[in-house]
Amino acid sequence: MTAFETENAYDLNNDGIPSKSVMDETNCYQNEIVNFKADGTGSAISSSYADIELTLVIGTTDEYEYVINCIPEIDVTSFTYTQNGTNVTMTVEGETVIATLSGNTFTYVIQDGFFIDVDDEGNTITLTEDLTFVYTKQ
Repeated sequence: MTAFETENAYDLNNDGIPSKSVMDETNCYQNEIVNFKADGTGSAISSSYADIELTLVIGTTDEYEYVINCIPEIDVTSFTYTQNGTNVTMTVEGETVIATLSGNTFTYVIQDGFFIDVDDEGNTITLTEDLTFVYTKQ
């Protein structure tokens, strides 16, 4: 995986620089792989995931920060796929995902796949956004 992006920029790592890149902001998802076999099957291999929490800064009543724990894992998810030109239709755990293949780049979007807590004038609310995944053939 070479990109994992949200619709809006967030400063998840509290460095003062918001970014749409979940990979850069969390330092997780660095070794995610998708393998395609000629027989129409494949597997997605995940080596980590980010546990992201919005927490109140100690000693304040209205300042929040994100705390990120990068949880190591080896999770293998099998899928089937068909390809029609540049469109790749994947079936993953009963769900259909349509991706686009352009040269060595494979891209797909998961609608409302990102859940994030944000401070809204002193109240914590949960937003959902689309996630864009980009893989580059190595």
